[in-house]
Amino acid sequence: MAINLAVQMMGSNMIGNDVIEAVAEFISAKARIEIWMGRHDPPLTLRQQFAVGRASSEAVRIAYESWVEFENAYRLAGGRVSKIEKERRNLIVAVREAATILRRAKSEGFA
Repeated sequence: MAINLAVQMMGSNMIGNDVIEAVAEFISAKARIEIWMGRHDPPLTLRQQFAVGRASSEAVRIAYESWVEFENAYRLAGGRVSKIEKERRNLIVAVREAATILRRAKSEGFA
């Protein structure tokens, strides 16, 4: 779900390099937590897996909701990106927050 959302964002013609950079951070954080979970020794308990999954779901929710707001604003503005600066900034902040949630789940939760 997280990667699909990121690919959808990056594949659109609505975002610039600043948003792509934030989305790349999100993808990297998601990949790192997945690799970490797979290599954790001893394996994570079910409770730990659930906690990481909950954090991942929260991260995706935050990014998704902001993306939907951005898409809607883009359409209402007739594709004029200059008219949706606030939504663009909000999207960057949300995607970076989502990446931070993933990094925190790994570093604070179980490392």
